[in-house]
Amino acid sequence: MRHLFGMLGILGAVAACQTPGYDYSARAAPTYAEALNYTDVAAGRFRGPAGDVAEAEFQALIDNATLNGLRWFIEIDPTRPQGIYEGEVLIAGFNRETRFRRERRCEKYEGLFDCERHVVVEMHCPKDIVNVTVRATLVDFATGRPVFTAEHGGATEQEDCYDVAEYPDTDQSTGEFGDVIYETLPHWDAPIGMIAEAVAAAIPAFRRDIAPYTTTLRAEIVEKPLVPEEAGDPRFAAAVKATRRGEFIGACAQWQELARAYPKAPGILHNLAACTEARGEFEQAHLLYAQAAEIARGIPLLKDKDAKPIFDALGRVSQGRYENSLIDQVQDPRRY
Repeated sequence: MRHLFGMLGILGAVAACQTPGYDYSARAAPTYAEALNYTDVAAGRFRGPAGDVAEAEFQALIDNATLNGLRWFIEIDPTRPQGIYEGEVLIAGFNRETRFRRERRCEKYEGLFDCERHVVVEMHCPKDIVNVTVRATLVDFATGRPVFTAEHGGATEQEDCYDVAEYPDTDQSTGEFGDVIYETLPHWDAPIGMIAEAVAAAIPAFRRDIAPYTTTLRAEIVEKPLVPEEAGDPRFAAAVKATRRGEFIGACAQWQELARAYPKAPGILHNLAACTEARGEFEQAHLLYAQAAEIARGIPLLKDKDAKPIFDALGRVSQGRYENSLIDQVQDPRRY
C-alpha cells in the first residue's frame, strides 16, 4: 500500500523541553476538503484596492503549488477551468505610531575620525501600519456555485524619521523618550504601495486552503512507564534517553526487543508504534496504537495525562490515513 504520509523526513528527538519523539515528513489535506475536487483552477477577479496584485499573487500561488515535487494543479482547458478563485481586498486598518528619539551626532570634525563638537538631534519617527483582509471564494466554473470561502490577513509597515530640533550636547541621555502617540487614520488615505505589500503578504496563507501540502509531524513517545513491567526493565529508560539524544535506530531497536518481552505493556507498544509511524508503516502503526489504547483503558487508576500520548496518536494516525486516502483518490482515481 502506498505510503500515506510520504517519505521519512527528519528523524530524532526534539528539544529537551518538549516531549521526545520522531519527526517525519507528512502529507496533509487542504483546510477545505472540497478543494481536492478542483485540480484545474485559475485566479479570477479580486475587487478592491490592489486587487490586481491579489490576482497576480494568487495565480502565482496556483502555478507554484506542488506536492512531493510535482505540480498539483494541471491546466486542461485555459478557457474552461474547473474552478475560479475570485475575491476582494478590504483595508482592515491604517494606523500610525509616532515615537520620539534623541541621537548624538558630530557637528564638526578636526580630523577624519576626530570629532571636535557633538550635538544632540531630536527626531520624530512616525510608523505607518496597513492591515488588509483578502477574501477568496472558489467558484465552480460550470455552475457558478460558490464552493468555499477563505480569508487571511496581511500587514506591512513603514517608518520614517525626521529631525525637529538640534541643541548642544550636554551629556544628556539619547534614544527613545516620551510616550508613543497612537493614531487611527482614515482607510482611504492608506498608500496604495503599502496596501499592495500587505496583500502580497496575505496570499501565501491560502496555500494550505486550496491544495494538499507537505508538513512535519512528530510521533511522540511515552516517557513515563505505565505498568510495572516497563518500570522494572532498565531498557525502557535507556530507550527514552536514546530518543532524547536523537538515536532513532538504536531507540527503535530497543522498543522492538521490549515489545517481544512485554507484548501487553501499553507504553512499549505505543513507543514501537511511534517508530513504525515514522518509518511510514501507517497501517501497522495504527494497529499498535489501537492495541496500546485498549490496554491503557483497562488499567485501573491510570492518570489521563500519562495515557494522553496514546490516544492523541491514535486520533492523529486515523485522521492522517483518512486525509491521505482522499489525496490518493485524486492522484490515482482508478484504484478507487
